[in-house]
Formats: sequence, structure tokens, C-alpha cells
Amino acid sequence: MNKSNPLSDFVQFIIGGCFFAAGVFLLSNQVMVRAPMAIGGAVRSGYGRGWGSGFAFPWGSPGMGLLLLPLGIGLCMAFAGAYERWSKLLIWASLSALLLGVLNSVRMSFMQTTLWQLAVYIAMIAIGGGLMFKGLKGSGEERSPTQGRPQSPDQCNADVLKELSDLKDQINQMKNK
Repeated sequence: MNKSNPLSDFVQFIIGGCFFAAGVFLLSNQVMVRAPMAIGGAVRSGYGRGWGSGFAFPWGSPGMGLLLLPLGIGLCMAFAGAYERWSKLLIWASLSALLLGVLNSVRMSFMQTTLWQLAVYIAMIAIGGGLMFKGLKGSGEERSPTQGRPQSPDQCNADVLKELSDLKDQINQMKNK
């Protein structure tokens, strides 16, 4: 069994994290995100015929504001200290519904890129993830034979008592000097 070096495992983890982060950054740099505009009750994606009539809502559907009511009620109940389970349920349910509504209204498109660029991005992400997992795997391999099985309470007490007597001896030696 190969003994792992914690310093090299840490360096490997950091290098893997850099590769992973760079690959994710470069890949996400190729994605265009746009939100539709709600105009007079009709949702438009920003393309097509003019603005039409009505008021423009840049955050999507005007009905999303209704999800803030259960969030407010849940926050009020949480800070009042009443109905703790119901307040947590209202808060998490309304936050998840808001998140799903926002993600549902967002439109993503992949910008034109070459196959080579895409392969490099995905390879960087995969290599970085592999190096990070390898760095984590190496950190837990070194174990002494006694670490696998639990010690009896008498053995633990004897170890503690021996360590305490050693410390007392060292303190006494320092006082005598």
C-alpha cells in the first residue's frame, strides 16, 4: 500500500480545484441568459413586434409577487416564535417556489463555439474533479492498526493517566531547574 503525503494530496486538491473552477468559468462564459419581459399580461421574450400596450415587468410574470405573501407570513411566524414547523414549511415552500419560478422564466442559449473549445472545457472540468477526488482519497488512507477498532474504556483511562503522570513529571523537572 502506498503511503500518501498530506502536502502533495493538498497541492493536488488545489490544482484540481483550479482546473475545475477554470473549466466551469470558461464553459459558463459561453452561455447567454436572458429573462422574458411581461408586457400587459403577455410574456414576450424581447424579440418580435414592438412593445405593444401595457406596462413592462422586467422580472417575469406579475403573479410571482403572490408567492411573497406566504414567505412574509412564515417569516412573521418564525420571528414571533409561534408554530415553528409551519413557519419553516411556509418559508422553504415559498422560497423554493420563487426559485423554480425564476428558473422557469429564464431562457439560456449556448453561444457558438468550436468543438475543440468545448472538449477543452469539459476535459478541464473532468480532470479537475478527478484530481480533487484523488487528493481527498489520499488523505484518509493512512491508518494505524488500532484506529480501525474501538479501544476499551480501561485502556483509554490508562492512556490518559500515563499521559498525565508524564506531564506532572515534566512540570516537576521544570520547577526543579
